[in-house]
Amino acid sequence: MKNIIFTVFVLLFANSLFANNLAISAPVYSAETLTFTVSWDNSWNISTGPANHDAVWIFIKRQKCTGNNNWVHQLVSTTAGDHSAKVSAVTSTIVSVIPSADGVGVFIKRIGTNVVGNVGSQTISLKLASTNPSITTTTSDNFKVIGIEMVYVPQGEFYIGDGRTTALNGAFCDAGTSSPKKITSAIQSSGLGAASNYTLSNTTGCSMPLPATFPLGYNGYYCMKYELLQGVFVEYLNTLNYDQQASRLRGPLPNQATPVYFYNWSSFSVYTTATGTYNTKAAIFSCNYPYIPMGGLNWQDLAAVLDWSGLRPMTEFEYEKACRGNNGGTANTPIAFEYPWGNTTLNGGNFDNRYWADFSSTIVYNIYEGACRNWDDNGAIRAGFAASSNSNRSQSGATYYGIMEMAGNVNEQCVGGGAGYDYSGFTTTNGDGVVSATGLANVTGWPTDGGVGTILRGGNFRTYWNIYDLTVSDRSYYSGSNYNSYYNSYPNDQNGNNARSREIGGRGVRTY
Repeated sequence: MKNIIFTVFVLLFANSLFANNLAISAPVYSAETLTFTVSWDNSWNISTGPANHDAVWIFIKRQKCTGNNNWVHQLVSTTAGDHSAKVSAVTSTIVSVIPSADGVGVFIKRIGTNVVGNVGSQTISLKLASTNPSITTTTSDNFKVIGIEMVYVPQGEFYIGDGRTTALNGAFCDAGTSSPKKITSAIQSSGLGAASNYTLSNTTGCSMPLPATFPLGYNGYYCMKYELLQGVFVEYLNTLNYDQQASRLRGPLPNQATPVYFYNWSSFSVYTTATGTYNTKAAIFSCNYPYIPMGGLNWQDLAAVLDWSGLRPMTEFEYEKACRGNNGGTANTPIAFEYPWGNTTLNGGNFDNRYWADFSSTIVYNIYEGACRNWDDNGAIRAGFAASSNSNRSQSGATYYGIMEMAGNVNEQCVGGGAGYDYSGFTTTNGDGVVSATGLANVTGWPTDGGVGTILRGGNFRTYWNIYDLTVSDRSYYSGSNYNSYYNSYPNDQNGNNARSREIGGRGVRTY
């Protein structure tokens, strides 16, 4: 069997010049080293303003050609010198390879200060380590190299809450007031404590004090630039064994030619292209729109993909930090009812339908201030809003740090909320690349169901009836939600009847 590759790439279309194309070539294996090329557009590493950079998170799956053929997570060396980035056999001056301390993957990061632009083809060589779970490796093993674009959110103080005149929907605020609360180094070091320290009522925050081990957002972390894409979700399904797939679909996969849908509705269509053999051979899934964010996710689905990819869920504190940001480490002053792009301007709608998968990249479309997909019932749109070289943050719908679609498109699922839920045991522990026998996340401290310890943030493509859901500090779902719970978010039946909440998606972060 030959080595294989899954290539992830996201397109930010205004015209062909402004495409964020992440491309990864087929890998070559030799002596426990995997070599491939990577390139992407619109990269940056800047020291002023947001003072941050983007990067690509790379992780590897491996499959033996004999035995049960289950995919496992391929760990890499934790020694930076064991890996390399080259251009024409010469050490790259454009990017460097930074392995994670746990060996789950590597970051490919831009070198230099105040550099912006496309990253041309870089030859990456990764020294492999053990596998998890352990298998006897061979030279004929298959590999999947998967990349996800990330954005670094640097350490620094910031505000939670936006100072609206009342703590609408349980919004964050300083103790006993409606003023925003500043998260500082001292607060992160000591913990935020009881809910009364950051909300007007104990019932709208965590039921137990939040300790220093809880990610309040002060410390730096990487955040996915885009919401979880259908293409990445399909790769997750395709590395599960038969029993894990059947568990995620809540029932057996029929051995028949008719496609079995994990999710089926307009722009969300994930289905089998080859059915499995009962309890033996896994099915093969595909999707219609790999570049459109995945909808119809309950909390268990999202958490499983994040564990599988070596990431973790983000907290609602980290959500507000990623949107609002700071200025050189000093907290930015919040704006009441502000959107993630830093103002109160909102232009929801279909944007000339320019984001669907079948449009021409040569067409130039209008650019809108306050661009947000929240006014169309037809579904989510391609990740990344159209822009030009002169577009500002508001026109591209970007957060302070350059993270896309934190409002609209599909909801962000975060750790947080209130109404008696205890999520104080959640920490910065990242996923290890391995899911349970039923295809679920198995990291200690992570919430296990959407109705307990999680909150929906950022609104979605159907949020035209309550635009406040789109604002950075809105906590309308502080009491939890049935929309992303296990019990009210079943997949489709085999005939494709929609039973999931198609507006729910999410993204992950990684503590570095």
